[in-house]
Amino acid sequence: MKKKPFLFLLPCLLIIGASASMSGCYYDVEEELYGFCDTTNVTYSGTVNNLLTSYGCIGCHSGPAPSGGFTLVGHAAVKAKAQGGRLVGAINHAPGFVPMPQGGAKMNKCDIDKIEAWINAGAPNN
Repeated sequence: MKKKPFLFLLPCLLIIGASASMSGCYYDVEEELYGFCDTTNVTYSGTVNNLLTSYGCIGCHSGPAPSGGFTLVGHAAVKAKAQGGRLVGAINHAPGFVPMPQGGAKMNKCDIDKIEAWINAGAPNN
């Protein structure tokens, strides 16, 4: 009797198809899933300041005695550190810079890319 190869292939295809469709059923950050980081329309007020706040930068670099002797409150202060290269060096944990946040995990790559995009655009007050 002649064997029917498709009878063996059919269950395999069903298993592969089912597992492939289930792997896409969870929700996560699009940037982490697909490696896409949207660095268009990055603004100081809507992106950079929010990132510096959420990572705790402004918490330490503000007030009457800010950490490191400098503040990151306001556009002018952040722009000064950005243009001097200290901001990018610190958040990238680059050699020769104090890694920030100090004692904490490095910012994720997408957030660093957003800050660098803002700096490369001239660090505008937008």
